[in-house]
Amino acid sequence: MTACTRCETALEAGDLRCAICALPVPSGPRTGGADAAAPVARVLRCTDCGAAVAFVAQARAPRCGFCGQTMAIEQPVDPIEEARQRVPFTVDRPAAEAAMRGWLAARGWFAPRALSREAVLESLTPLSWAAWRVNATAQVSWTADSDAGAGRSAWAPHAGETELAFRDILVPASRGLIEAECRALIPHYTLAPAVPVAPAGSPSGIAGAPGTSDAVAPGGMPEGMPGMIERFDAQRSAARAYVQNCIAIVARVRVERYIPGRRFRNVRVSCLIARQTTERIALPVWVLAYRYRGAPYRAIVHGQRPAVVLGRSPLDWTKISALVGIALVIAAIIVLIALTK
Repeated sequence: MTACTRCETALEAGDLRCAICALPVPSGPRTGGADAAAPVARVLRCTDCGAAVAFVAQARAPRCGFCGQTMAIEQPVDPIEEARQRVPFTVDRPAAEAAMRGWLAARGWFAPRALSREAVLESLTPLSWAAWRVNATAQVSWTADSDAGAGRSAWAPHAGETELAFRDILVPASRGLIEAECRALIPHYTLAPAVPVAPAGSPSGIAGAPGTSDAVAPGGMPEGMPGMIERFDAQRSAARAYVQNCIAIVARVRVERYIPGRRFRNVRVSCLIARQTTERIALPVWVLAYRYRGAPYRAIVHGQRPAVVLGRSPLDWTKISALVGIALVIAAIIVLIALTK
């Protein structure tokens, strides 16, 4: 791996500028990387929900893994980032469907009573969504007010500097999942089982012996069904900008142990990132499309923890109307009582 000629920061394959000092990278070091000769890819873009996923020939139809609609072909100018690692599924198809049924049954009083029983499952698709996995080390300078050494005042200023390490920061790069969904899924992933993605054309989707799949893990996916791997929507430069903001937020909390005294306020940090590496990773989810009385809905089941389910569900407007009517009657009674006094 080459280094920046000015600040000696390690340069990753595909970098156009140094991530720390922004010095342009000469063409020589960049051409030696694995991404230098990456071909311009054709991407299947869903015409309904906009998801960008890989085309699986075995499916025999260019259908979106999120909503089942047809796909449109894009041919971008720049090479498309692809995952180099993926986290295997540990939730199989029956467990994902059971998780969805349990989630529908627990939607609360405002949901239709027959929702879990009458919901019709239309599709259940394994999908690995795109994210950046970032490790970094930062020199953090901080300032704060605390009660230590305040004397006759309530607060006294303090400052300091420390080096902090940040590991396994996940930055969403998904087009099909919205950011709020990604944020809800990320805390529940275990990244230790991540495996390399097989070269293009391998039937498994995982590097190794032909015919292997995510099913090597107990309770994993059926053999020969590694699922679709989503193409990246956010490029490395956008991921780094987001990571720097995340590091500042986390650092503001982690420096609190270095602030003297029992009480403090106005904590501010400035982070100088010294070492940062990024990896492209794909994270597992089950995407479920279901209908309730003709209306389509979508739910997402975590690929490692079936208890984590996200999505939309219908509301029972009869119950809502009755509740609003009762509230209006109560409000009218209160007004009448107030007027008669």
